[in-house]
Amino acid sequence: MMTLIYKLRLVLLGMLLTFAFLFSGGALSNTDPGNKLTKEQKQKQYEYLKKSKYFEIKAALEAKEITLEEAQKLWKKNLKKIEKGLK
Repeated sequence: MMTLIYKLRLVLLGMLLTFAFLFSGGALSNTDPGNKLTKEQKQKQYEYLKKSKYFEIKAALEAKEITLEEAQKLWKKNLKKIEKGLK
């Protein structure tokens, strides 16, 4: 009786893992998601990356880890990196 329960648990675990693999994209997932983005999606990605860098620099500025001039230089540098990375 116990071996039947253990076998049943293994079968259920196997099914669960198989479904998780299939529904997460698994073997069918695209390895380069940048190719399939629409223009609107690229614009949203650009805006989110900009906001992320902005708040990162703002936090460092408010913590007085960097000066205002350093923050401005970092912003320009990171903005160029973001634009270059999305092309």
